[in-house]
Amino acid sequence: MTKLERAIQEAEQLPEELREKLGDDLLHYIHKYLALRDEIDIGLKELDAGEVEDGESVLADLKARYGA
Repeated sequence: MTKLERAIQEAEQLPEELREKLGDDLLHYIHKYLALRDEIDIGLKELDAGEVEDGESVLADLKARYGA
């Protein structure tokens, strides 16, 4: 059993209101992670293509937008 499966199993024992809050928080985190991953991929492709001269500014922008 994965940690996620174990967490879901244990979360099922919590009151419904708390389960909904945990679900909302988890979905928000997942969407934020996926968006950041996509942005990093785009940034790396731009760096490889020479479209961006300063990788530090790209990282600084990502950090500012995603709080990383």
